[in-house]
Amino acid sequence: MLGINVLIPYGSNYLSLELSNATVILPRREVIPKDELGIIKNSLENPIGAPKLRELVDPHHRVCLLVSDITRPLPSYKVVPLIINELVKSGVKNDNISIVFATGIHRPHTRDEWIKLLGVDIVKGFKVFDHNCWSNFVEYLGKTSRGTPVLINSTVVNADLRIGVANIDPHYFAGYSGGGKSVLPGVAAYDSIKENHRMMLLPGAELAKLDGNPVREDIEEAASILGLEYIVNVVLNERKEIVGSVAGHFIKAHREGVRIFNKIYGVEVGRKYDVVIASPGGYPKDINLYQAHKALEVAYRCVNKGGVIVLVAECDEGVGDSKTEELLYSGMGPEEIINFVKGNFDLGYHKVYAISRIAVNAEVVVVSHNIRESKIFKVFKNLGDAMKYVNQVVRGGDVLVLPYASSIIPKDLI
Repeated sequence: MLGINVLIPYGSNYLSLELSNATVILPRREVIPKDELGIIKNSLENPIGAPKLRELVDPHHRVCLLVSDITRPLPSYKVVPLIINELVKSGVKNDNISIVFATGIHRPHTRDEWIKLLGVDIVKGFKVFDHNCWSNFVEYLGKTSRGTPVLINSTVVNADLRIGVANIDPHYFAGYSGGGKSVLPGVAAYDSIKENHRMMLLPGAELAKLDGNPVREDIEEAASILGLEYIVNVVLNERKEIVGSVAGHFIKAHREGVRIFNKIYGVEVGRKYDVVIASPGGYPKDINLYQAHKALEVAYRCVNKGGVIVLVAECDEGVGDSKTEELLYSGMGPEEIINFVKGNFDLGYHKVYAISRIAVNAEVVVVSHNIRESKIFKVFKNLGDAMKYVNQVVRGGDVLVLPYASSIIPKDLI
C-alpha cells in the first residue's frame, strides 16, 4: 500500500500515522451484529456438551458466576443479565446468586467499576465481590498431576453451580483466554497461580496452542477438580461487539469458541517484516503494560530477527504490577532477566521475562505517556518521534502495522 494514513488504537482514542509504504493487517471484517443479545440467547438454548442451564439448577441451588475483570473487553453488562434471567426463571433466588470477578492477581475494582462492568441493577440486586488471591478465604482441593495446589475461593467452592463468563482472545502461554482460565488463575490463590504460570517456561506453552500446552492442560485439570460445570464465552469484533457466543462444557464449548475466533482473527501474514507497529487494540487491552505486552507476542511472530517492534499502548495505569515494575527497572538487561527469572520465578517477574525473551531478538520501542524507559525497551511519548528513531535504525525497512495485534492470530507464522 502506498501513501496511507493508518489509525492506531491508543486508549479510548486513535493515533494517526502517515506511512509511504506499509502493509496493514486487520481482522477479517465482520458485519455489525444485528442482535448481540440474540447471539447469547441462542448459545444458552444450544449448549455444547452440557444440558441447558434450566436443567442444571433447582430453586435451592447457590450459583456463582465467575466473571472477567476490567482488564478484559468482555461486555459483562450484556452477558450476565441474560444468564441471571435464565437462573431466576428456573426458580433460583436472587440471594443465592453471587458474582465474583475473577481477578487472578490483578487489582480489585471500585464500586463504580462494578457498575460500569455489570450495570447498576445487577450490582444493586445481587452479591458482587472481587476475588482476592492473597486472602485466606480459599479452600484446598488437592493437587493437579503436575503438582499445582488447587486453592480456590471459598464462595466458589461452596456453590452448587459455577459458571465461567469470559471472552476468547489469544494468550501468549495458555494458548487462548476463556474456558478454565475463569478458575485458574481467575479465582485461585496466589500459590496456585504461581505454580501454574511457572509452566510458561516449558515447551508447548505458546500462543494459540491448546493441545500439548502444559499451562492450559494444568488449568483444565484444576477446573475439573473444582467442578466448573458451565461456561458462557463470547467472541468480540474489533468494535468490542459480540459476534459469537458459546455455552456449555468448559472444554468442549471453549474449543468451539476458539474455532469461531480463529475464523475471524486468523490471518495470513505471508512473511516477516523489518518493522512491526502493533497496538493491543486500545482500552482495556492497553490499560497497563502488564496487559499491553500481549500485542508484543503477536508482533514478535511477524518481525525479522534484529528488526524493530513498536508497541503503541497508552498504559493509563502504568506498568500495572509492582513485581513487574520492580524487575523492569532493576537495571538488568534482557539476557540477565531471562537467567534471573529461570532461577527466581515469581508472578510479575514472568511478564518481564516474556518481554525480555522478545527483546533479545528484536529491538522493542514503546509509545506511551505513562511508561518509563528501561534496559529492555526504549520509550517515546510521540509516535512520530518513535518512527524517526526507527527509520534511523532500520533504513528502508519494510513495515507491517497491526492495529489489533492482541486479537489476531498470524496462523502462517506460528
